[in-house]
Amino acid sequence: MKKVQAHKLLYGASLLMVLGFCVHLAVDYYQYSTTLNSAPFSVWILVDSLIWLLPAVLAFAAGLVAKKRMTKKRMHNDNCF
Repeated sequence: MKKVQAHKLLYGASLLMVLGFCVHLAVDYYQYSTTLNSAPFSVWILVDSLIWLLPAVLAFAAGLVAKKRMTKKRMHNDNCF
């Protein structure tokens, strides 16, 4: 069985969060009414981006770090023998 690589899992999670942001934003846009909400739609976008995009960026950065560590570890193992 092939080992699951952490960086690919983190990249996939990041992509899913970005897609979730797009879907959530589309639903908010469809439900938004200027007469019922005192906050402008840009505030909704800001809140949605904090909820969805900030964790996506963090997961992507963690994926980059995991990939760098994996390649460094692989290079170290190749040089030992």
